Amino acid sequence: MRVVKKNTIYKVLISTAIAFQVGCSPAENTSFPTSETVSSDKRPNVLLIVADDLGFSDLGAFGGEIETPNLDALAMSGIRLTSFYALPNCSPTRSMLLTGKDNHSVGLGVMAEALGSFPMLQGKPGYEGYLHPETTTISEKFSEAGFRTLMTGKWHLGHKPEHQPSNHGFDKSFVLLQGGADHFGYGQNGGPALEAATYTEDGQLAEYPVGVYSSDFYAERMIDYISAEAEDGAPFFAYLAFTAPHWPLQAPKDLIEKYEGRYDAGPEALRDSRLERMKELGLLEDELLSANLTSLNAWDEMSSEERQIASRNMEIYAAMVDSLDQNVGKVLDHLRVTDQFDNTIIVFMSDNGAEGIDPGHLIARSSNSTPPEHKEQVLATISAGNVDLEKMGSKDSFITYGDQWARAATAPFRQFKGDTEEGGIRTPAFITGPGIRGQRIVDSPLSVRDIMPTALELTGVVEPQEQPSKENIDGEILTPSERSWVPILTGEAETVRSKNDAMAWELFLKRGVRLGDWKAVYSKAADAAPNDRRAPSSWRLYNLKTDPSESTDVREQHPEEFKRLMTAWEMYAKENGVFVPGPRKP
Repeated sequence: MRVVKKNTIYKVLISTAIAFQVGCSPAENTSFPTSETVSSDKRPNVLLIVADDLGFSDLGAFGGEIETPNLDALAMSGIRLTSFYALPNCSPTRSMLLTGKDNHSVGLGVMAEALGSFPMLQGKPGYEGYLHPETTTISEKFSEAGFRTLMTGKWHLGHKPEHQPSNHGFDKSFVLLQGGADHFGYGQNGGPALEAATYTEDGQLAEYPVGVYSSDFYAERMIDYISAEAEDGAPFFAYLAFTAPHWPLQAPKDLIEKYEGRYDAGPEALRDSRLERMKELGLLEDELLSANLTSLNAWDEMSSEERQIASRNMEIYAAMVDSLDQNVGKVLDHLRVTDQFDNTIIVFMSDNGAEGIDPGHLIARSSNSTPPEHKEQVLATISAGNVDLEKMGSKDSFITYGDQWARAATAPFRQFKGDTEEGGIRTPAFITGPGIRGQRIVDSPLSVRDIMPTALELTGVVEPQEQPSKENIDGEILTPSERSWVPILTGEAETVRSKNDAMAWELFLKRGVRLGDWKAVYSKAADAAPNDRRAPSSWRLYNLKTDPSESTDVREQHPEEFKRLMTAWEMYAKENGVFVPGPRKP
């Protein structure tokens, strides 16, 4: 991957961007509001859009073939962030997104539903599994500054009243409290589902409209919220957190049919075609290798029936992404009709890499509160020889698409959701809007925790953030912290992190740390089975500049670089209270 100042524009995408007229010209005025103008009615709105388990190459603007014209147009008009890092899983990423802090420091060192699987983490500070009530959030800061604060979609940061959006600065919210649910609302009463889905509106229990597709509902409810009280002229901060394309794979039937037959060549062919498009888009250099597509059940070893089912899985996934894009389009159309589009900063991201774990394992590790009969009911819909092609993607279907398609979705990187390799934490992201010099690709390392200070500075809620000078940090390792992107957005700088500015990640005992182009990863070997929790883990070293797919461990060849990374890791772990267990007993 690389920094590209004037990117190679893919002809199909640029024509799409023009057709959708989202203002593709770079902004001429790159000035931003200040605290002195914070009461002005002209302060920009902020629309934060989060996809759930979207792979790095799923969008057309990032090399994908799925029809996503609305998101592509936004991405091409703004800045595509090709080294944007989240965490390996849902709620820890969201905790960093909303607070600008490390997940361990705000209570999400572990996901609540996983605490039963990690007894050594129970009772430890920072591993509560919910967002600390006293933590200051981006929504609270915007609310204090007079913005209307709105949210629809997935919350996943706590179930109790004091942990919900209404206690974290959101004026209006309709959310799913859990990490996932069926996409048509049938699971809120407990079946068929893993556990009864819980929805709240403004802190009160609410009924989800049964039969309405999740992406449709969350977008339409957000439009309602944006419309309400708009006449008072106050700007808004809107957090649209889709639950798609998170498992279970479900989508409207007409959209599934739209993609029929498109994936019959299999995941390896899909990955190869995406890599070629990424090169045409200027996202990947020709000479860089991609991680091999390996699986315990390779495509050419499958029976004709197995391939048919696997192809349908991907067709449904594509339909989910397509629906998400269409619903983003609905929100954008509303902003245009109400003359708010040109004054809205839009940030898009995925919370982690694509999901590659098989559904049986997902069900097995689900909440202990899930009734056994519900687990059995769901397992029956995905058991070998019991999958109905006609029902796949419907309300009664609980399939996922497996590790092969997930590895295609995370091209050109290795691994997927749940891992600290690039495929698990490097996700598609972009930013566009007033004051941002667009039509660019930026490949410098950025973090999900940067979004809060960036948005607050762009809107004048806080003063410009003082960036560390290179004189102060050359040779000195700095522990991970949030950084405002404003110098990048205005074109004044290509990066806000130096080669000595560490980034680090830890979740479920998997670890990663980056300094400049070097990255160390602590995890299982790449050829270990995804579900094998007994497989041994070890530290490996990669040079991301020459090996972004982490194919070659160079720890033995570069011991000094590895030593620096271990120093950075130890500093990070100590500062954030990260639990590091001793050696596993035989």
